[in-house]
Amino acid sequence: MREILYIQAGSQANYIGTHFWNTQGSYFACEEGDTGTTAAEVQGREVSQEVSFREGLDQTGESTYCPRLLIFDYKAEFGSLSQANALYGMDSHADEKIPWSAPISRSGETVEHLQEPVRRSQYQIDMEELDVEDREVSSTAQLEDIFFWSDFNRLYYLPRTVQKIPDKSEWEDVEGNWAVGHETFARYDEDTGLMEGPLRLFLEECETFQGIQLTLDTPKFGSFATSLLTSLRDEGTKAPVLALPLLSNIVMPFNHVETRLSTRKVVNDALVLRDLSELASVSIPIQPPTAWPDDLCTNAYMHASRAHVYHTSAILSTHIETATLPLRMNAATDDIYSLAAQLGEGTMLPFSELRGVFPCADALGLDSRIYNFSCTIPRTLQPTHFRRDVTRGFSPSAIAYYNEWARSSGSGADSSHLRSTHAGAYPLPSSFPAFFFSSPTADVLTRPRSATVFSALGGASRGTSALLGAYARFVGGCARRGVPTPLELGLERDDVTELAADLWALYDRASELGAEDGGDTDTESHGEDEE
Repeated sequence: MREILYIQAGSQANYIGTHFWNTQGSYFACEEGDTGTTAAEVQGREVSQEVSFREGLDQTGESTYCPRLLIFDYKAEFGSLSQANALYGMDSHADEKIPWSAPISRSGETVEHLQEPVRRSQYQIDMEELDVEDREVSSTAQLEDIFFWSDFNRLYYLPRTVQKIPDKSEWEDVEGNWAVGHETFARYDEDTGLMEGPLRLFLEECETFQGIQLTLDTPKFGSFATSLLTSLRDEGTKAPVLALPLLSNIVMPFNHVETRLSTRKVVNDALVLRDLSELASVSIPIQPPTAWPDDLCTNAYMHASRAHVYHTSAILSTHIETATLPLRMNAATDDIYSLAAQLGEGTMLPFSELRGVFPCADALGLDSRIYNFSCTIPRTLQPTHFRRDVTRGFSPSAIAYYNEWARSSGSGADSSHLRSTHAGAYPLPSSFPAFFFSSPTADVLTRPRSATVFSALGGASRGTSALLGAYARFVGGCARRGVPTPLELGLERDDVTELAADLWALYDRASELGAEDGGDTDTESHGEDEE
């Protein structure tokens, strides 16, 4: 079955994950013997649901399919999502009124304060009352109605999927605090039995487990997630890991980082990248939307809000779901282990880059329109040792053009260094933002039933070298200046110095790759870093 265990940690990761799972759920629209031709029905025939879903029984004994998934986030970020649901125990609204600490009044009586219940989004209400697939939801109505990632969720989850981390007090500073993340994981695991309970159960249910796909917010859940992977390794679990670290909103090259919080975020990102280079089979860094060019969200085909995570996460989820599609297909020969080996072929560097075009209205001029979500480099397809392309919804003529383009883009179409998958169009469930123009000349925003997409995973390129070099230079400067202080990071000054050295070592390997590919190596000094 080649099962995958999915782990999402942090609010942005869960926004992306909610879009991802809503798309997976749409594939179930295709039943055996169905002759429909919608995108979901076509993809339903191509995708193996057993890879991502586990079969079980609900409280009435009926067979159910739920995601093989662990969701981590602070309790307040779950919105109205409860561990109980219609499949596994009707929600008794026990979470609607959460008692705060109960102080004693002067009269000696306990004073109880109750938190107001979290409002449900109109979309969730419609899900209960209407067949939302037959109802058009306007872009403005949805955007204004989304406050939590659960507000547009369409699936039921197992109770053990929902892992609510206790909220931090307002005065506790957790962003970029490496020590706090480690402590939070250790305490949570001890209190809930996470590793021996929910996580172990998911692994034991698998017959031919292919690995873990981890999406994490680095600012608040970087050290939490790496602690989880370390614990897995310590227990002897050697499963391949495909990691998608969502980097903080501090954009490289970090020339204007002035506040202590910003500095701490950059160092925290660097720590995550260094640890994942040892713990994950392949890591695909994702740059924040603040680094994206304006025309990635606003162009002739769409008008998305770069300021709203509901929109940006939809774009990222589309590329992540498309690029990893070969891992979930019925006829697939790929798995996480082989994909990681291919992407690192000839380099032994455990980093990859995510690129793509969405929507990809035509295959013309792909080279100039492909955006690299992992590295802030110009829109050119950097040479790599290996590239895995996936197209969705391309017509036969577009595929023919793609094949011709691929032969001239650095890797021949028949080369062992390029593999291509051509699949049906990307389905857009009703939970997807309506940010598409109805026609090239119209101003009306709508949501079609499907979209064309080009996404690719490539091995490390000069972009990876530039990314690692920027972090190494910044961390080296921090080590010399003693900023941030050990108290702020939970690290000793020597640890920061060691981190800089480790990043320079990774940079050297990436630079050697760039030289082999015939590109500029962008050699940097390891000695005096820029102040």
